[in-house]
Amino acid sequence: METDAKLRTADESELPALLELWTAVLNPDVSVFTSMYYSCPAVKRRTFVMEDHGKIVSSVQQFILPVRDELCKAVPIGAIANVSTLPEYRGRGYSTKLLHASISDMKAAGCGWSYLFTGIMPFYERLGWRPIHRTSLAVSVRSKPEADAFTDVVIDETPDLERLRMLDEGSFVAPLSQIRGDLDWKYKIPPRILGKTVFVGEDSFAIVHRSDDEATIEEWGMPDPSVIKFQHLVESVAGWTFDQGIQRMVVSAPILAEARQALETIFATVDEIDHLGAMVRPLSSRWPLSRIISLFSLQEARFLTLDNF
Repeated sequence: METDAKLRTADESELPALLELWTAVLNPDVSVFTSMYYSCPAVKRRTFVMEDHGKIVSSVQQFILPVRDELCKAVPIGAIANVSTLPEYRGRGYSTKLLHASISDMKAAGCGWSYLFTGIMPFYERLGWRPIHRTSLAVSVRSKPEADAFTDVVIDETPDLERLRMLDEGSFVAPLSQIRGDLDWKYKIPPRILGKTVFVGEDSFAIVHRSDDEATIEEWGMPDPSVIKFQHLVESVAGWTFDQGIQRMVVSAPILAEARQALETIFATVDEIDHLGAMVRPLSSRWPLSRIISLFSLQEARFLTLDNF
């Protein structure tokens, strides 16, 4: 069907129209979108839209973010989000056109690859994205662990961002972890930890998200991947998890051998969870798919901490 729809980029003043589109198509809480859209002024963000008779009817949003490669050096990547088309405008190729525009833009920006989450993989595979696996570890918390008397890990009821930043920047770095700057800590991190529980030790930390049936350690850090320090973190989180009446705990962070070893000293069974829905697309000859897959397969880089973009 021929229309007068035109492809262009949206500007900041059009956020209300974008929110209307995203909530109509994707239907989550509006605060998720505003948090993503305004998360950090330093993030290179662009929203491509199709406009039909003055109305935004389709969108693709991209974020260009720095992450660490195999040697933990910075490489820019393009994260795709908010791919949305109003039902009455589907079947016209709008999302495909917008994704092609985004691909060209990410290539021009020097991105190594593009990354996205989706439940409709075949659509993105036709455009060059390929599935990759993310893994997390899960345990059952049937009883309260007996905390080590020497542990210094406590809950930070009102998270001190300066201290959390110091702990984070003093922690070991892993491939695929996102590189954070001043503006990230000023604008992006506060809303990301809102409503979450922060555990801190003398030189370690863990950020935990609670749902109705599980507690997830979304991120953790320490100067060296020490089994005993990670054990102290896990014991503290597991004790809190048990007190909350939750019996499942998930570790969703770089899965190092030390993390599994620490979990196995506390829990009888440690399960690996393979997450579907993540996809990558090469954007540079320096980053062929084989190199990207190898990077994602590194033992210390099995989870990409993109802070939900």
